Amino acid sequence: MSFEGKVALVTGASRGIGRAIAETLVARGAKVIGTATSENGAQAISEYLGANGKGLMLNVTDPASIESVLENIRAEFGGS
Repeated sequence: MSFEGKVALVTGASRGIGRAIAETLVARGAKVIGTATSENGAQAISEYLGANGKGLMLNVTDPASIESVLENIRAEFGGS
């Protein structure tokens, strides 16, 4: 299955299952926004995704943090 032209948001993408999902989506053509709970984790995601996406810090329990990430994604990749 191809994900060419798609943008995927993967929470917990700095390690484990989240990272494996992010890497699989990139391998299938998606641009991936991976999130982590720390700035170091977000930076690590940006490093391994390279031109195929980016890492962002996200606290999934904080509505303002969620909205900030969604605004960032909309600004960079479009969408509603």
